[in-house]
Amino acid sequence: MPALAVLTWLQILLSIASPVWGVGLGLFGVLALAAGWSRLGTHRGYRHVAVFWLVSLLGVGATLAHESLRNPSVLTERDGTGGHQLVVENENTLNPGDRFVSVRILQAAGQDTPRVRATLFVEPSTERVPPGALIEVTGSLLSTSAMDATAWRVFASNHTVIQPSSWWQAGADRMRERFLERSLAQGGDGGALLPGLALGDTTGVSESLEADMRTVSLAHLVAVSGANCALVVGIAVALTALLGGGVRTRLVVGVFTLVGFVILVTPEPSVIRAAVMATIALAAIAWGRPSQGMAVLSLTVWVLLLADPWRAVEFAFVLSVAATAGIVLGLRPMAGALTRVMPAWLAWWVALPLVAQLAVQPIIVLLRPTLPLYAIPANVLAAPFVPAVTISGLVGSVSSGAWPWLSWQAAAIGWWPSSAIAAIARSTARAPVAELPWFHGVAGVLAAAALSTVVWWAIWRRRIAVAGLGAMIVIIATVVTSSAPQIVARLARPAQWQIAQCDVGQGDALALRTSRGVLVIDTGDDEHLLRACLAVLGVSKVEWLLLSHFDRDHVGQSAVFHSRADTVLTGSPDNAEDLSRLADLEQSGATIRHLRAGQRVDLGDYTLHVLWPSDQPLAKPGNDSSLVVWLEPHQPEGVSMVALGDLGEKTQSMLRSRLPEDPIDVVKVSHHGSADQSRGLYRDVGAPIALIGVGADNDYGHPASSLTGFLDSLGTHVLRSDQRGTLTLHRGESGVIELWSERGG
Repeated sequence: MPALAVLTWLQILLSIASPVWGVGLGLFGVLALAAGWSRLGTHRGYRHVAVFWLVSLLGVGATLAHESLRNPSVLTERDGTGGHQLVVENENTLNPGDRFVSVRILQAAGQDTPRVRATLFVEPSTERVPPGALIEVTGSLLSTSAMDATAWRVFASNHTVIQPSSWWQAGADRMRERFLERSLAQGGDGGALLPGLALGDTTGVSESLEADMRTVSLAHLVAVSGANCALVVGIAVALTALLGGGVRTRLVVGVFTLVGFVILVTPEPSVIRAAVMATIALAAIAWGRPSQGMAVLSLTVWVLLLADPWRAVEFAFVLSVAATAGIVLGLRPMAGALTRVMPAWLAWWVALPLVAQLAVQPIIVLLRPTLPLYAIPANVLAAPFVPAVTISGLVGSVSSGAWPWLSWQAAAIGWWPSSAIAAIARSTARAPVAELPWFHGVAGVLAAAALSTVVWWAIWRRRIAVAGLGAMIVIIATVVTSSAPQIVARLARPAQWQIAQCDVGQGDALALRTSRGVLVIDTGDDEHLLRACLAVLGVSKVEWLLLSHFDRDHVGQSAVFHSRADTVLTGSPDNAEDLSRLADLEQSGATIRHLRAGQRVDLGDYTLHVLWPSDQPLAKPGNDSSLVVWLEPHQPEGVSMVALGDLGEKTQSMLRSRLPEDPIDVVKVSHHGSADQSRGLYRDVGAPIALIGVGADNDYGHPASSLTGFLDSLGTHVLRSDQRGTLTLHRGESGVIELWSERGG
């Protein structure tokens, strides 16, 4: 079964990347097997290979079939266009303030579609919509890449619920909502984290706590997993046995409990994997044929991949399978090896998170290219509290309607272990060198795989010292090599830089160095790129963090500045999510200062002038309510700049009368260089340099060629982050503004 599951997975991956190659390799294998049949057909090993190969070809067929289901003609004909009527069914709860949710497209232009997976992007929701509701959407469609588990993105201009959720989905959602309210009422990190740990509901989890949990590899605890399912089913089966239930009765009770738990926590990828695996295991036991864990996992993977081949590229599913495989294969030998240096009970305790971390680290680096140094200690410390949290959440949710007093008590009891886990995450994330830089992409995967392999091999051979030495060599070599470009860039970067533009992909992040410290304007939404830029600039702490507005491509990585920013300058928040973001920063020690047009901030040898928004906010918050600032230097050698946020053309026209009369050296182009610009504004500014923060090969067509052509006609030198990387500007001794960039030119 493991060989079949792996072979099927590889066939599916190849077929997703290139259907022609997938089919071609499959047929080549069939022809090769047919050619060797006359000579090797009686050989047992040959027959096994033949069977495995032929059965794995089901993966190719399933992939090709699902490809047509992912891209029905009614959608492909409308790809990249807007104004379409769709009917979708949401798969997760759409909470107030949410901007996106996973959905299934059921209809397009009045035609039925085969439940196509998509992500629905909406204006911040004002109501809670339980899973299973039918939503009518007017908006635009954009297809994703073949390697994306979700086939489409839907950008809604408006949406309306046309059919409520089924009674059982709505009932489960009410349970989650009531328990969330009672947990949040307990206060602190413990109350916010409890629903996430127990039910996977991270609505109340602050961005700073979520970031700390990612830093020390505890984020998996807020994704309901096989451990939660096993605990719940185990309790149900044990109680049934105590009451005299037979094996078949325990099977029925276990399956019904599992189904109810999946409905309660919603069918996330890890939950589906755990539920199917648990069902197969229970059935095998009930029929007197208990199976090994790896065989059950492999059969589960094979079935789920054939049911939906695009699970093969879904990170949550891949991580769940990898962690489970690591535990099944490595827990016993790892614990046995560790007993040579520690007591047996501690060896088993440490072995569980260690084997899981070794199994998933090569995959995690694709999402977060760092090496968490305290992952194992943090997970070892948190493990004893997880069962109490799971039980509290289950009891508190199920009893929330019929026995509110019990639900309150469960939330109060669950607060204690939840707070302990939060405290572990907070303290370990702030310990010195909590994580090390790592390669990203394929190089990072290979380096992490080498690290895991070295440790696995050495411990398997019971050579603990060799494991430690080998791991140290791989880590040092990788960290030094991966950090080399940043070190070289920092050494090459002019020491006297004044203005910097960070390459953070499709987003904005600027920095200004003053006599009193550093001002950072926006953060982008790529943590790795932002941290790399700060390392190149030599910035570890900032005096001011200015958030122009609250779109994620401008503020998505504000958590990077927790405990690293003295003052946060911001406009008016739009919703509860924005308020939570500011509360996180304030809790980390920052002072929050709200700005409006006409105000000034003393930056030492610079003055920050707020040009927009006015005291009368626009009816619609967002881009047109961006903070627009003029950075005025006090000395002739300073570099002046106007940063336009994401203002559109109409608002830019209103801003023209507020522009300073003094000459401007640099303009930060609005909205990543979109076509929605006021040409008159850029003529009035007359800056010789324009900065555009934009991601390479973005889906928005930024920057618009019409805008860059117009700026060229004005004699403005356009500097794009996708072409230049991180760059700096400063006025040289001759009075000319000098440019340095990572990529030269």
